[in-house]
Amino acid sequence: MTTALQEDQRPQLESLIQKARAWLERDLAATLEGRFGIHPDGDIEPDDALSLPSSQLGVRADLVEIIRYLRSEGENDAGSVSRFVREAAFTHLNRLIAVRVAEGIGVFPPTIEGGVTSAGFRDFSEVAPLLAETDWGRFVFFLNLCADEFAPDVPALFDPRNPLLELFVSEQIVEILSKTIDGLPAEIWAAPDTLGWTYQFFNSGDERRQMRQSPAPRNSRELAVRNQFFTPRYVVDFLVQNGLGAHLAAGFPDLADELPLLVEVPTESLDMDLSEVSVLDPACGSGHFLLGAYDLMERAWQLTGVEPAEAAPRIVESLWGIDIDPRATQIAQAAVILRARRHCRTPLPDPNVICARSLPDTPEAEDLIATLPPHVGRVVRAIADELVLAPVLGPLLKIEERLDREARDAFGTGQIEGTLSEGMSEDGAT
Repeated sequence: MTTALQEDQRPQLESLIQKARAWLERDLAATLEGRFGIHPDGDIEPDDALSLPSSQLGVRADLVEIIRYLRSEGENDAGSVSRFVREAAFTHLNRLIAVRVAEGIGVFPPTIEGGVTSAGFRDFSEVAPLLAETDWGRFVFFLNLCADEFAPDVPALFDPRNPLLELFVSEQIVEILSKTIDGLPAEIWAAPDTLGWTYQFFNSGDERRQMRQSPAPRNSRELAVRNQFFTPRYVVDFLVQNGLGAHLAAGFPDLADELPLLVEVPTESLDMDLSEVSVLDPACGSGHFLLGAYDLMERAWQLTGVEPAEAAPRIVESLWGIDIDPRATQIAQAAVILRARRHCRTPLPDPNVICARSLPDTPEAEDLIATLPPHVGRVVRAIADELVLAPVLGPLLKIEERLDREARDAFGTGQIEGTLSEGMSEDGAT
């Protein structure tokens, strides 16, 4: 079993995350205003009032588009800028922490540890000495390239095309952040749940208290933050061992001896194919229960003679998670992949962690539906109507009967069954 973050280490990480968020938000807001003419009160200067090269005008256009989109979602002028800065800070910070975790588990060579004196950066600087005038300027590019390495595994958080990344962090803040991160004990960065605690600590205690004082949450983020209670590892272990663990112990009796919290050892033996065992956490948060399940599945595969490196892709495929907070699902995806990367360096399947979302309610989406055949368009609109509450209800939303009814009305029972039959191969796979 992997060692979770210890109780005395959490305050150190919390202090770091709160400081880092404040530094990043101030830095990004200053760049947004000083370079791109987007002020904290929401005022946006005209293009001709700025002295920007053509490449930077394109970046500014993207930033303005995002802020205007946030306004269309109900944010006021100042709120749209504040939210953009917060989301950008979250993205930059978690990419940085993920790089340090990858370094801590041996996926990357020394990178943030040692900063511009690290072996990883020295090798990079020899190849690309002219990227910036200073070492820390080059280090900014180096860290972004390291984070981009995870884009194939977890594109939701690490995709370099993310428009939030167009707002760069200054080299001065990267230097401060890197040195501060480097000052924490190495054990913190080797813990599998460090990313999850980072997610929780990003929202301060005051923010959570303020959101809980309002009569009702105004959106899925407030709902998620109001109910954000990170489950301690011993609770995870107890529930996982008496759920998944009890099931696995029925197929692998020797596993029961390794589950100290197992209340009742199974008395009946089962023939079990591990490739058919799946785990679903319907409110996965940042993936803490999925990590506990990963540990048990890894040990069960070992009992069948399959070592962790070979088992990793199969375990990733077997873990499923749903949440209403897109940021939580990004972190859960990254946590599962980094857990697998402790042993596996070969390609991994995409993590089965999804965010419950509604369909886009935009003129473009309506135009797309209008191009569909009328009976298909009616089904798509019915799906859109039913999914409006998905960001609040998540997997509690029941739409199966409505979808079945709409599909039968649109296509007819015989046509549906015939289409399904044609789409099946001989072994029953779609």
